[in-house]
Amino acid sequence: MGDLNQKPFLDACKQRFPSEEAGVKALELCSLWQNNLTDSQWYPFKVITSDEIVDEQDEKLKSLTEWGEGIVNAVVRAMEELNEYNPSGRYPVEEIWNFREDRRATTKEVITYIYKQIKSTKRRKP
Repeated sequence: MGDLNQKPFLDACKQRFPSEEAGVKALELCSLWQNNLTDSQWYPFKVITSDEIVDEQDEKLKSLTEWGEGIVNAVVRAMEELNEYNPSGRYPVEEIWNFREDRRATTKEVITYIYKQIKSTKRRKP
């Protein structure tokens, strides 16, 4: 939780740069923003009553809009995850994830997955 999704960065860079450069530029941009996420001085949220919402007037977030909505959403989502899972340390936390449904995996899903992996491994052995 708290890691940036690299796909929006790659998609945006493919539109701006030749295909040979797009991958490198996407990694550079993603790395820069992953470092920004860990900066404890940057807090792009404002508190209204007891809820925290994204501060749309934040200068760093405004600078991202030139790259597209996908990148802005990826950065905001990663920041929200960091605030939820590790607000004091601001570093990514490992989490078992259900990618098909884009959410945390339940314990039952994890056990079912492990069971299927063990079962398929046993079949392969002579």
